[in-house]
Amino acid sequence: MDIVETQDQAVGTETPPRRKSKREEKTLENLKKAMSNGCVQKGEKKKLETKKLRKKLVEIEEQNESLSIAVSEKNQEIAELRKSVNSLNDVLNSVPIEELRCNSSIASTKLLELSKKNRQLRAELETTKNRLNKKDLQIQKMERELKMSAEKFHKDTELLKKVNITPVEELQSKYNALQQKLFETRNRNMELHSQLKLTQKCLQQEVGEHVNVNILASHPNSSNWRGRAQHILHLQQKVQELKERLEAHESPVNLTAQFSNPLITEGQDGSLVFEGAESGIAGASIPAPSVLSNLSLSSYERPSVRKSEIQHRAKVESLEKEIANLKSQLEESRGKILALKVRNKTLNDEVSRFKMKTNSLEEQTDFNTTNIATMNDKLNQQKFLYDKRIEELNREISNAMKQREEAELKEEHMRHKYENLKLTMESKDGYNDEMKAVIKKLETDLKAICGGFLFSCRELRKNEFSKQEEFITILDTLESEKNYLVQHNKTLNERIDQERHKNENLQELLSKQKIRIARLEVKLREMEKEFDSHQERRKRTQRIHDYSNSLNALGSTTSFSSMTFENVTLNSGKAISNHNFNANDIDDVNDISDLKNRLELANEKIAMLKEKLDYIVAEKENDLKTFEEIINNSKMLILESILAQRSSNNLHRVYDPPMDGFYFENIFSLKTLGVLGAKLTITATYENSFLGKV
Repeated sequence: MDIVETQDQAVGTETPPRRKSKREEKTLENLKKAMSNGCVQKGEKKKLETKKLRKKLVEIEEQNESLSIAVSEKNQEIAELRKSVNSLNDVLNSVPIEELRCNSSIASTKLLELSKKNRQLRAELETTKNRLNKKDLQIQKMERELKMSAEKFHKDTELLKKVNITPVEELQSKYNALQQKLFETRNRNMELHSQLKLTQKCLQQEVGEHVNVNILASHPNSSNWRGRAQHILHLQQKVQELKERLEAHESPVNLTAQFSNPLITEGQDGSLVFEGAESGIAGASIPAPSVLSNLSLSSYERPSVRKSEIQHRAKVESLEKEIANLKSQLEESRGKILALKVRNKTLNDEVSRFKMKTNSLEEQTDFNTTNIATMNDKLNQQKFLYDKRIEELNREISNAMKQREEAELKEEHMRHKYENLKLTMESKDGYNDEMKAVIKKLETDLKAICGGFLFSCRELRKNEFSKQEEFITILDTLESEKNYLVQHNKTLNERIDQERHKNENLQELLSKQKIRIARLEVKLREMEKEFDSHQERRKRTQRIHDYSNSLNALGSTTSFSSMTFENVTLNSGKAISNHNFNANDIDDVNDISDLKNRLELANEKIAMLKEKLDYIVAEKENDLKTFEEIINNSKMLILESILAQRSSNNLHRVYDPPMDGFYFENIFSLKTLGVLGAKLTITATYENSFLGKV
């Protein structure tokens, strides 16, 4: 059956284009199906993406609501803190300076706390600057990626416009609706950011300019720091204690107890202490001005009172000096406070600028999320094409394996045929050798018959034996047949040489086919290795895609943007690797198609050579049959002529000459006719004189 198919392929020239047309139709149908499936899958993917975007919008709206609630709560806290600050200022303004002079230690502690807060705020500013520098670098990278993705998006849009696969108008309407929603969400975010700025400013005014809220939140039970509300409560308690002391000192019971003592001395708190002469020490401290105003004229007449007055005056002068020093220190502290306020304003301006930058960064992250979604779409499309390409490669590999098996079977069949042809050629060569030996024997016999005796006697036969002309004609026919057989033998030898040359060419073609089959096997192994490597790459891409999906599920937008940045770089590398892989696959497919065409041509050549061999074998068989017929015809003619001569003339003649006569009988056995199945006996008697002359 294989031989018949190859002959049909070699003879019928109209079948290959029909097969090609069918293949082209099948490929076109497969392409149409793939395109329709791709369109459906793209529509489904876009629906899923719209659903994801809607979910993200809902999440963003929830976050905005939570932020608005937090802002309102902080505004309430700020209002309460303002009320408490105003009450504190009223209390501080109501307290006189003379009472505050005694509490100079409180001011020093406050200054120390403010210096600590200033240091903390400076450290926080440096950290924020470092963070902003890092974010600026990330912004530059994201802008580069945005440019690359925009270029790729424009290319993809141009390709889609050329192919006209997706309904562009519907997609544009959806895209415009999504853009409107995004603009609305951005406006809401801007409003919320402005509210957050106001709340932060209020918190800084209430809590402190150089206080980090994050540090306070992380260390709520720290003993070093106290809020303004706590300081206000502490100061209120101290004010109440001072008022109680004042009321206690200004009461008439204390005054009578103090004036009952004969002597007055100075206390440690800047008050006067009256001592008795007999007891030595009796202490009760009161403020000096109030005591002096309430003393009577009789007390000044005593010398101890004069001494105390002198001491009191000296003390008052020293206190006035201290008050002047404290005023100068207050002015210096006020100047420092003003400088700190100016510095705080500059820092607030810088913080506002940094916040604006962060807002712009957040907006860019929104754009980046859209770009990431588009890149994920492209990745899914490339994944689909990659899967499709892998399936096609699997099919091609299976077809190549089948063709390889068929080629191996055909090769084995051709080997068997070649061995059979070798055996037939060897048998024919042996038969030809036998025929050559027979021809040589016939030639020797004819030479012996014709050249040795008969042809030498031809003239005598013409002169003396006129009746033997028929026999001579038979010999002439034998010579002509001999010459014809020699020429035929030469032609047969030439044909044998041609057949041997053709067999050698066939052997060379078979060796070339074996080499091609070996190359195809090597290419198949390489394709299998590439297929395994592509499967590994596919698994890696699936893992990366799963990892990116898990990252997409996270709630924080900053972590999402930072992780998807790496994911986008990986995806861009994969897209380039997939593009290179597709180019290599196309080259491999072209090589496979060339090899298939070469195999078909080789099969056609083999079929043509088989036909030629069959034709030559048939010609040889016909030549052998004609040769046998010629030999049989010549044999029959010779036998018929001999029998006719025997019937007409008696071949046995006896001469009885006188004196020198003799009886001569000569029998010639023709081996050539013996080979053909004929045996001739010829007897001749000649006279002694004739023989002597000869």
